Amino acid sequence: MESLAQLEALCERLYNSQDSAERAHAENTLKCFSVNTDYISQCQYILDNALTPYALMLASSSLLKQVTEHSLSLQLRLDIRNYLINYLASRGPELQPFVTASLIQLLCRVTKFGWFDDDRFRDLVKDTTNFLSQLLTVQDSYV
Repeated sequence: MESLAQLEALCERLYNSQDSAERAHAENTLKCFSVNTDYISQCQYILDNALTPYALMLASSSLLKQVTEHSLSLQLRLDIRNYLINYLASRGPELQPFVTASLIQLLCRVTKFGWFDDDRFRDLVKDTTNFLSQLLTVQDSYV
C-alpha cells in the first residue's frame, strides 16, 4: 500500500462499490491486513491516522480476524486490549456507530480469549467504568 489515501479509497470501494469485480479487487488487495500478523501494527496506524470510517472499519475487522484466528502472544493481546480501551475512551464519541460497535466487539473478543490467561483481562469492567466516569465528569462540566 503506497499511501493512506489509497488505502482509504480501496476501503471505500470495498464497503460501498456496486461493482462486484471492483469490490473483489479491493477485498483481495486488503486481505493482507487480516491474514498476516505483521500487519497488526499497520492496523493500529490506520486507526490512529485514517479519516474515513471505512478505513477504521477495515482495521477493526482485520484485528478481529487476527485475534480470532491466530495464537497471538499474551503481551500482544494485552497491548491490543489496552490500546482499544484508550482508543475508545479518547475517540469513541466521535466515531460512526458501526465503527464503535466493531471496536467493542474486538475488545470483547480479546478479553474473552485472554480471560483465563491473565487477570488483567478481567479488569475490563473496572477499566471501562473508570473512563466512563471520567467522560460523565467532563460532560457534567459542560452543563
